[in-house]
Amino acid sequence: MKVDEVPFKPTLGNVKDVHVWQMSTHQDSRGRLFKAYSSASKDLFPIPFQTYEHFFTESNLNVFRGMHFQGNPHAVSKVVSIVKGRALDLLFDMRKESETFGFLQVINLDAFTPASIYIPTGIAHGYLSLEEKTIISYRMDEPFCGNCDGGFSGELVAKYLPISLAETVRSERDLALLGFDNYNYKSKCDH
Repeated sequence: MKVDEVPFKPTLGNVKDVHVWQMSTHQDSRGRLFKAYSSASKDLFPIPFQTYEHFFTESNLNVFRGMHFQGNPHAVSKVVSIVKGRALDLLFDMRKESETFGFLQVINLDAFTPASIYIPTGIAHGYLSLEEKTIISYRMDEPFCGNCDGGFSGELVAKYLPISLAETVRSERDLALLGFDNYNYKSKCDH
């Protein structure tokens, strides 16, 4: 194999501009209240963020979703929060101009110690559900655009998963995604 044919390998580490925080949690005899995001708290979350769309995914054990992003001209930032269960969250910096281009940030999410993650544009996101009925909340700052929806297969991050990629449950779309080495994002938008 020639040197230029060696598959791309990510660098494990923190991705620039990704912000992770523990949710404020209040518990009493009724149960718990936890706050995933507040624009009023600059200490908790210093980046201006306006929610355009909010949805949830519920995943069975060993479901792998990823690696997904929405690129230009309708790129989105998102705030991802664990609601129920446990997941291994994966963030890959695709921004060629970034000092952390090629870095992979791996975060353990657990609803018992809930956390939120701000994911800026240019970062591919995926996660592996580690429990049945794991629920993840997604807040997007722009509308979904199917023509700008992108993604590459999980092979790039497979060695960081606690199970083999072949043991994961993936959608037909995710199974058909190209590997990062062969991936070149191109929007289908005409505007």
